[in-house]
Amino acid sequence: MRFVLFLFSALLPIPLLQAQSPPCSPCQEREASSQPRSHMVCLSRGEMAFHIDTQKPIAPLNEPHVRIDGTVKACVCFSRKGKVTQISILSGPAMVQQSVLESLKNWTFRPVKQGRLRYGACGTLGMQVALDDGQMKTAIEN
Repeated sequence: MRFVLFLFSALLPIPLLQAQSPPCSPCQEREASSQPRSHMVCLSRGEMAFHIDTQKPIAPLNEPHVRIDGTVKACVCFSRKGKVTQISILSGPAMVQQSVLESLKNWTFRPVKQGRLRYGACGTLGMQVALDDGQMKTAIEN
């Protein structure tokens, strides 16, 4: 009986961790593929935050009496020229997801440099969002 409880408790956190941190699908596809994609690099959240070049503010919502405090996680891919090529919202408060998506379309990133070569990249960005009386405040998680 102890073994069954140990086994159950050992397996329980795995789905919870996956639910808390959804993977960025282009990186997941790359890992599953037998052929390496040399034109794209998968970055951690801290590395993604480091490569942000310009970020556009998130448009405030016209909801004066709404309070939201949460984290929006997005999978963002950018080209070797730093332009955003793909975005998907992974999680976060539904009310601000579209605003975050529209804002991310206009961000630019510093390409990943390896020697003289430049590469595009994908990774997950976590953005803390606080909305209070129509005022939007954001911070990038590292």
